[in-house]
Amino acid sequence: MFISIGKAEINISTTFNVRANYPVRKFVHDNVHHDMEVQQLYTKVNNLVNDKFHQRLFAVIKIGDEQRKVTTEDIICKVDEFHPTIGDRIRFEKVLLVGSSDFTVVGRPILNPHFVRVEGIVIEKTLSQTQMEYWYAPRKKKVGARNYLWKDPLTMIRITNIELLGPIPGTNQSSSR
Repeated sequence: MFISIGKAEINISTTFNVRANYPVRKFVHDNVHHDMEVQQLYTKVNNLVNDKFHQRLFAVIKIGDEQRKVTTEDIICKVDEFHPTIGDRIRFEKVLLVGSSDFTVVGRPILNPHFVRVEGIVIEKTLSQTQMEYWYAPRKKKVGARNYLWKDPLTMIRITNIELLGPIPGTNQSSSR
C-alpha cells in the first residue's frame, strides 16, 4: 500500500530488503523508526477519513480493460457491450486509488471493498455514430474495394457516490462512525 499526505510519501511494504553492507543493529533501528512513521501516517490519514467535512473525493476505477479517474457526478462512457439496463445501480468493486486534496491511498493492486465504495447509475444506452472502414485490394486479386460500416454500443454511467467506509485496512484503529 502506498500512502501520501501533501508532499510526504511513504511506501508501506510487508517485506524489507536487507543489504549485505548494513549492520543488523542499524537495520532493526531503521525498521523501528520506519514503523513509527507508518503508524503516524496511518493515524493522520484515518483522522482525515473520519472527518465528515473532508474535500471532494476522487477515485480511479477499472471498468473492463480501462482505468478511469472519476469524482462524484461525473458521467463516463463505456464503449462495448455492458449488461446493466437503464436505471440500474452499479457498485464498482475494482477501485485502484482513492483520495482528496489532503491525502491519497493507493491499492496494490486494488483497494479493499470494505474500505471504499464507488457507486454509479446507468443513465443511457445508445449506439455510436456510424464508423466506416475502407478496404482496397489490387485488381489482380479481383476483389476490388470494400466498405465496412458499424455502430458500437455505448453506455453512459453517472457516478453517484464515492465514500470511505472506515479506517485504512490493516490498522488496529476502530472506526468512529
